Amino acid sequence: MASLIRGRELFSSVVLSQVISNVPAAIMLSSFTENYRMLITGTNIGGLGTLVASLASLISYKLYSRSEDARPLEYLKKFSLFNAIALVILCIFAVLWF
Repeated sequence: MASLIRGRELFSSVVLSQVISNVPAAIMLSSFTENYRMLITGTNIGGLGTLVASLASLISYKLYSRSEDARPLEYLKKFSLFNAIALVILCIFAVLWF
């Protein structure tokens, strides 16, 4: 596993964060790399993207969907669009910066 991640910590942590959330991704991948700078950067950026990527996003969605005038599908569309844009921009910045 370490050989798959080595040199790809940023990409691996961003992608895994989209599936299992950013904190579990950081914990899981930390056993396979010593490049903590890229791992932390990737999991922080990885908190954007899907609704699952960050527990805070799931909590905010749950609170919103319980509100009286909630439009969950509209929320998910906007959430996904804005988060995807921010995710791409920050990934580009991270690749150029580091």
